[in-house]
Amino acid sequence: MRRAGRRACACGARAPLKLRRYVSACAIVTAITLVAAACGGTPRGAPPPATSTSAPAVAAAPPPSPTAEPVTRLLFTGDIIPARCTYARLEALGDYTAPFRALHAELASADLTIGSLDTTVSHAARPIGCTPTFNLASPAAVAGGLAYAGYDVMAHAANHIKDCGATACGDTAMLETAQILRADGIAVTGSGPDVVAARAPAVVERNGVYFAFLAYDDIAPYYHADTSTAGSAPMDAATIAEDVANARAVAQVVVVMPHWGAEYTAVPSERQREFARAAAAAGADLVVGNHPHWVQAHEQIDETFVAYALGNFVFDQDWSVETQQGAMLEVTFTGTRVTATRYLPVRIHDEHQPRPAPPDEAAAILRRIEDASAGLAP
Repeated sequence: MRRAGRRACACGARAPLKLRRYVSACAIVTAITLVAAACGGTPRGAPPPATSTSAPAVAAAPPPSPTAEPVTRLLFTGDIIPARCTYARLEALGDYTAPFRALHAELASADLTIGSLDTTVSHAARPIGCTPTFNLASPAAVAGGLAYAGYDVMAHAANHIKDCGATACGDTAMLETAQILRADGIAVTGSGPDVVAARAPAVVERNGVYFAFLAYDDIAPYYHADTSTAGSAPMDAATIAEDVANARAVAQVVVVMPHWGAEYTAVPSERQREFARAAAAAGADLVVGNHPHWVQAHEQIDETFVAYALGNFVFDQDWSVETQQGAMLEVTFTGTRVTATRYLPVRIHDEHQPRPAPPDEAAAILRRIEDASAGLAP
């Protein structure tokens, strides 16, 4: 199920032309009497015009009302990995929309819903069920659930994007994932047949504003793309300025989505913060990361809001409280400016379904984010 009016594009809107109107004060004519009449003079020998002590009042035209800037609400979710025990649950239910049912209203009502997919979604993959494995492949049926949830954009630069389960089909499965998602109306960024394609932005228009999304991986160099190899876009502080500039050429807002950091900690690493500073200096409007499987700190770097990680969203890590918790991040844009941010804490139920966290637990999740944020050195 898709929301009406969604469309992706790779070009910017044209600015309206401004027209100027020039009017002369009076026209030159050959007859002197016509000159006088047109320009306010008195013909020779004619009596002077009657004078008045007060000029008639002329009401000034009111200034035009400014056009209200559009308000656009973006909703980001944490890591989506419908593999392993999550895959087994969904197969048993026979329903790949199940992970998103409890939060469907929130996901589908946002103007843009954005996720991070750390798996393949492919006919070629042969997923491994509920057993200890680090091969996190998912079937093509997952795409139907993501479309039902209302996702518009998916970051696909992560350390499991070539996992294929019981078969060896990495590049095929990764490239097919992007094809399947795009066929369901979900823009994909961060992976591709070569590094140029992987670094290209996904551009989506909403409310007259063009948003560009860039995604990078810093965890699995063995899955990185190069000039002749399919894979993910490598996270590189030396190239982010070029990518943001290219994205800015086709969009008014640029969002950077890195897959980065150490697992199972709320505190971002110095490498994460270094790249965030580079993205901010390059002109990114927003940085939203994932991978640590815990919620992490946030900070404001000049004009750029940075959320380092949103934790798990759809995954089976039920062996600790923190790995079963996460947060959705709502970011409100007024025109092209970030004007509000808000976390919506979630708790994963039965290894597959995120639900709104109960009040006490939600407060604990928010406190973990804020405590980690307060501890960041300036």
